[in-house]
Amino acid sequence: MTDLRASSAVFVVAVLVLASGPVGGVAPATAAGFESDSVGRMAQSPLAVQAEETDDSNVTTRHANPSEYDETGDLAALEHRLATRMTDALDEGAIRLREGEYDRAAGSFDGSYSELLDQYDEIAAETPNESRSELFELAGENQRAVIDTVREYHEVKAAYEEARAAGDGERARSLARELETLAATANESSGELRENYDELEAETDRNLSAADASIEEVNEEIQAEQATIRETEFVPTALTVDAEREEISFREPLTGAGRIRTADGRPIGDEPIRLEVGNESLRTTTDADGSFTFEYRPTDDRLSTEQLTVEYVPTNDSVFLGSETTVDVSIEQVEPTVSNLETTDEVAYGETATVSGDLRVDEIPVDGVSLAVTLGDERLGSVETTNGSFETDVQAPASVAAGEREVGVRLNYDDRALAPVAATNDVTVRETEADMDVSANRLSDEGRTVAVDGTLETVDGTGIAGQPVSLSADGTTLETVTSDADGSVSATVEIPEEAAVGDVRIVATHDGSGSNIASVTAASTVTFSAANRSWMGLPAWALLGLGVGLLAALGLAAFAWRSRARSSQSGDRRDPDVTADRSSNPDSSAERSRTATAESLLARGHDSLARGRPDRAVEMGYAAVRHALSGRVDTDDATDALTHWEFYRRSADRGIGESDADRESGDSERALLRRVTEHYERATFDVADVSPEEAEHVLETGRRLCDLTATDDRDAPTESAD
Repeated sequence: MTDLRASSAVFVVAVLVLASGPVGGVAPATAAGFESDSVGRMAQSPLAVQAEETDDSNVTTRHANPSEYDETGDLAALEHRLATRMTDALDEGAIRLREGEYDRAAGSFDGSYSELLDQYDEIAAETPNESRSELFELAGENQRAVIDTVREYHEVKAAYEEARAAGDGERARSLARELETLAATANESSGELRENYDELEAETDRNLSAADASIEEVNEEIQAEQATIRETEFVPTALTVDAEREEISFREPLTGAGRIRTADGRPIGDEPIRLEVGNESLRTTTDADGSFTFEYRPTDDRLSTEQLTVEYVPTNDSVFLGSETTVDVSIEQVEPTVSNLETTDEVAYGETATVSGDLRVDEIPVDGVSLAVTLGDERLGSVETTNGSFETDVQAPASVAAGEREVGVRLNYDDRALAPVAATNDVTVRETEADMDVSANRLSDEGRTVAVDGTLETVDGTGIAGQPVSLSADGTTLETVTSDADGSVSATVEIPEEAAVGDVRIVATHDGSGSNIASVTAASTVTFSAANRSWMGLPAWALLGLGVGLLAALGLAAFAWRSRARSSQSGDRRDPDVTADRSSNPDSSAERSRTATAESLLARGHDSLARGRPDRAVEMGYAAVRHALSGRVDTDDATDALTHWEFYRRSADRGIGESDADRESGDSERALLRRVTEHYERATFDVADVSPEEAEHVLETGRRLCDLTATDDRDAPTESAD
């Protein structure tokens, strides 16, 4: 090195030292993408529109995040694309249904349609265009209902034909009645779906004429088939009903007289029959001429009701078809009362409270009405009256504040035949002591992302669900999370740059105010490097002044060194091999750190699996693998910014290879990484959970990949200084 180069090097080093300090320094990239809830940082946004991977070489555009779009036109184009894909799915599903391909018709809506709808909903919210998400959602629901009904109709029809061929007339008739219900459902739902098509065509530029024609053809085919079955199996009937009065109430019920006959006038006499009147099922018996009487007391019928439907419902094995008629009515509201209310005197979290009593109008029992059971302002469940009486047990939740509260029932009717009513007794809600533990672990040696896991439990070990837990560091609130059903708490938090120095205490706090769970805290410590600490607490201007002084001192030192070098008769030449031997291997240290972190993540994955959380276990396994392999992905980009499939392809391109033998056995590093990535995608983005067995497999595969990483680096030959 020449004298000039030596001076320049000293100057550059000094500048770098100052630049890396707290003044204007840029925090290093974190590994936030390696953790469960956080894995969304390295995975695509929920708004991502991504094509499925078909092979290792398939490169697709994977991101379409509204936050990455600056122009409204970009979002509008993406909105149009999503709407087109949903329309195509509706169109394809309808055509597949017409062709009898039920699985492929349903496949258009298994996950992909709902995912597109979520993406469309969020994109449309960012554009000035009117969102059609509700209409697309309704069309999807109705089309899926039509597909399921048509599939079930043809399955039952096949069983019906088998029963007829076997001479089992009773079973054939029972199946024919089931087909009658399915045909009516298909007719109704297909009509609603075709109305959805018309609305979509009117409000968008989509053409759904092919889908509309397909659904119409499918329904017409079912109705024609059912007409033949109906004529073969059943005798049509006619129902007539006369009401004694039009103005009715629970006190003054509808009293009716009716007659049931066949379509050709023959009475259906001396038979027990079932009538559906309004929202109630009644039973009576016909006379020899088919006549009968009934009484109906309205309860939840709306006050605006002007007609009540009376329907004759034959038994499944009956040869008769059902029939219906209507009667004109005007409903007057009456107020019921709750009497003999008995409740528990004291209750605490998780304990059972018993509620019982009677519901009557005057002395008439109110039957078949659902009452809400309440504790304080919380609705704990419901109970239905039987012969006017009710009794139920409910568990006290944590959300009811400790102290004197009210427990009871209420009838939540609005503008119905029965007026709303409530009745309560006093109850003492006791406070429950709680225990909490928490553990915090950094997800990378360089980043400020910390994974926090813990539990909120009663002193006897019962998990406390649905309670807020605040996470803070050095007095700064990082996040507030809610405890799961088993009391577990988990989150991934980012420690502020100014706080990520030395030992940082992560505090989890449950504030018991407003609940019957006592306040409790727990803490865990994570350690950061002290490199970013401001020297002696000096402000930026003072550090800058010191930096200038340091540069001047270094310049003088360099000048003196150069002068001594010039006056020397023989230069001191150091053996480069000795220098190389004395230097440490930072790559080896970094690898050991990555391996240790991966081991920690795998251990947490096994802990999550033991707690019955296989999805989180898969996320931990993927995080461990990605952390371990990140050192081998030689790239200038920040690896934690890559999606899971982008990281997989980058790994395949830059160091994660496979031999011919490995490819045949399926045990290559690339194959193992692909398996882990596929399971991670399912655990993170699929509505269905992965199984515990799959999660265990991911953790085992993750350990193999982490071990392979360590082994490869240990076994790599060391280059000589030459």
